[in-house]
Formats: sequence, C-alpha cells, structure tokens
Amino acid sequence: MTLLLTEIQSPIYEVFFSFQGEGLYTGFPQIFVRFAGCNIKCGYCDTSYSTTISEKTKYYAADELVAAICELYRNNKKDFVFGKPSIALTGGEPLMYVDFLEVLLPELKEKGFSIYLETNGTLPHKLTRIIKFCDTVSMDFKFASECKRSFWKEHENFLKTAKNKASDEVFIKCVITENTNISEIKKSANIIKDISKESPLILQPSIDKNVPAIQNLYKFYVAAKKIIPNVYLMAQMHKVYKIR
Repeated sequence: MTLLLTEIQSPIYEVFFSFQGEGLYTGFPQIFVRFAGCNIKCGYCDTSYSTTISEKTKYYAADELVAAICELYRNNKKDFVFGKPSIALTGGEPLMYVDFLEVLLPELKEKGFSIYLETNGTLPHKLTRIIKFCDTVSMDFKFASECKRSFWKEHENFLKTAKNKASDEVFIKCVITENTNISEIKKSANIIKDISKESPLILQPSIDKNVPAIQNLYKFYVAAKKIIPNVYLMAQMHKVYKIR
C-alpha cells in the first residue's frame, strides 16, 4: 500500500477549502478536490477550465494529496463544527481516475474524513469499485439538450449501483437551461421512481449560461413532483455568491 500511495498519480486542477454551493448541502464547509479531465462536454459547464488536462494541472500521488487535504483541514478546522469534515471529489469527472481513488479513499476514511462524490453519473462500472468508501453521492443527470447525447442507460445503472451498495445518501441534480424540455424532466423522475423513489431530485436553473424562462421552472417542478415525492427547485448558490 505504501508503494501505491507514492506511485499512483492523478491530474488535479486544484485543492481548496470553500462552502458547498449546490444541492442538499448548500452552505456546508468542504475541502474540494477538483480532478482535471471529463468524459463528456456540456454547454452549461461552469468548470470548463478543468475538463481538460492543461499546464495548470498538477499530478498528485495519493500521499501528497492526503497531506494537502490534512493541511487545509488544520487551517480551516474552526469551520467544521458538526460531524466529520467532508471532502468533495469534483471535477471534471473524478471517476475517470478510479485506480487512484481506490488508493486515496481508504486513507482519507482512516483519517476521519467523510467522502462526498460529485459525478456526472455516466460511469457506473467505475462507481462499483469505490462506492463502499462514499458517504454521499451527488449525481447529475445529463441531458441531450445540452450535452449532445443522452445517458439514460448509464444513469439508470449508476443509480442502481449507488443505491444498492454502501453509500449512506444519494441525491440527483439536473441543470435546467433554455434548451431543457419537459420530457427530459419526466424521464429523470421516472428513472428515480423505478429505482429509488425517495431519493431527492434537485432542479437547478442556470443563472449565467442559457438561462431558462422563469415560467418553465414551475412547470418542470410540477411534472417531476407528480412522479416522485422529493423534488426541489434550488439555485446554484456558488454562482450567486461568486465563490469556487
């Protein structure tokens, strides 16, 4: 294990402390690990700078990343008041580097950190390898209206894997733009209904790219609410507050 900790590396765009800006944990302190590289391209992406490996990318070995995370935690410990300190794995797409995560996550769990996985939900076969280390899975549904193609089968398998394994909590997010259509919302809600009816679905209107018509937001909410019980309409607050 020591050899793996020092030898396996992954491209990381940035490691930083901030507050969660979207989903059920909006406003909660977290240490963010932003992986570089993504397997899809969405028109509304707000971290497009991290979807490719650029000259700003740094390669971390697992032990180096654990050390950086621990230092950030020591420097911001006063903000972590309740529960275990949370590590948000984001991107890009973290699951592209599952070999690295298999080495990293046991070390973080051993040091008392909670693991919060932010993912586009398109790599279910990779999720199976690390789901046992994840405390929370924040999964996006990606729509053809903004991401060039649909991923319904991948999302379905991903959600099945997330719910059937050891993660404590799973919730699903959808970014709503001017191009989103109601059939995409209904399809999302029906997938959730068939696999995990109680899992929350969070509809997130884009506020800076392809902004949706406000009259459509309630229509989408009602359409989803008729299918599943836990539907929320929430802004992406990190954009409102202009924070990372």
